[in-house]
Amino acid sequence: MVFPLALLATYITFSVLVGLCGSQRRMGFTGTFLLSLIITPILALVLLLITGPSRRAADLERRPRSS
Repeated sequence: MVFPLALLATYITFSVLVGLCGSQRRMGFTGTFLLSLIITPILALVLLLITGPSRRAADLERRPRSS
């Protein structure tokens, strides 16, 4: 009984980590987290690596910083 609970906790933990990685994407944390719950977190992470950041995040990276 302990093994299935540990497996479920690991699955949810990895889904949360993938959601955090996707927080700067167009779907945001919630969409990426739910996607990684529906499909495996590994596949969702691969999809995140294929897609680029959202336009807002890309604009923030290109904007020169004032000192």
